[in-house]
Amino acid sequence: MANVQLTKEQIGQIAAGVLFGGLFVYVYLFYFWLPTAKTIEENSQKVASIEADINKAKMQKAKYKDLEAKLVSVKAEKEAAEKKLPRDRKLPDLLRTITTLSRRYRVSITAINPSGSAKVEYFTKVTYQISLKGNYHDIARFLTAIGLEERIMTSENLNLTAASGELSGTATFTLAAYQYNG
Repeated sequence: MANVQLTKEQIGQIAAGVLFGGLFVYVYLFYFWLPTAKTIEENSQKVASIEADINKAKMQKAKYKDLEAKLVSVKAEKEAAEKKLPRDRKLPDLLRTITTLSRRYRVSITAINPSGSAKVEYFTKVTYQISLKGNYHDIARFLTAIGLEERIMTSENLNLTAASGELSGTATFTLAAYQYNG
């Protein structure tokens, strides 16, 4: 086998085979393999980017559930705070509350007179002069109930006047109801 002699025609055929084989590899490599590999790489990057976006969205969704629950609790806190410190005067509600408490504690209100308001940094103090009649203990329970109401109210400048020889009398005081300035 060491002395194999090829004819010119055989050498030409081998050269043509190598040339066509090289040409085939070149065409396959540059027109099919490399563009397909480039497309595969681009698509792989797109998939990785989309997966990263999906993971971010899942993390935000998990945070969103917490935010949604927090929003509900903050709204509930806001409603509770507005009941304690309303934005408006809400005079009808105030009168209803005072009337209900006076009936419950058996005192009779003789007069309610608005006496002004004073703005402080975060709230407004609205005052009313109230005169009432009743038993001393009932008046005390009534004043305590005012202080325990959901809306923030205080009684100030209390003056008690005794009826002659009885445990009842008249009381006048300033009712301070507060409202939010925001």
